[in-house]
Amino acid sequence: MESLVIVGASLAGLSAARAARSLGFGGRVVIIGDELQRPYDRPPLSKDFLAGRIEVADLTLETDTEALDAEWILGTRAVSFDPSTRTVHLADGTTVHAPALVIATGASPRTLPQIADATNVVSLRTIADAQKLR
Repeated sequence: MESLVIVGASLAGLSAARAARSLGFGGRVVIIGDELQRPYDRPPLSKDFLAGRIEVADLTLETDTEALDAEWILGTRAVSFDPSTRTVHLADGTTVHAPALVIATGASPRTLPQIADATNVVSLRTIADAQKLR
C-alpha cells in the first residue's frame, strides 16, 4: 500500500492531506505534529480565546475526518529523515516509513536574544501558549 507522510499537523499539513485525497490518493496518510491538538485556527488565540469568548473546541479546522481517513501521530516532533531508508525519526524514538513525504512545518516565532531569558516575555503561537496567558 502506498503511504504519504506529512510532517506538520497545522493548516498546511491538513491542506496537504486534503489535496492528496481530492486528487484521488487512496493510500495511507500519516500526519505528524508536535502539538497534542489536531489542526486549529491560530488567529483567534490572541483574540477570542484569550478573552474567554471561545474554547479549544471552537478552534478546530478539521470537519472532514471520515473523508480524510488519516492516521495522526501527535505530541512528538519529527527530528530527522533518512532518505536512504525513507524513514522519519521521531523525538520519542519511534520511526515512520515514508515512501512519500511532505514537510509542512510552517513558521515559528523568532526569539530575540536580548529578551530570551526574561520571565515576563512570552510567545503566542500555540494553544498551550494561550492557555498559559489565560
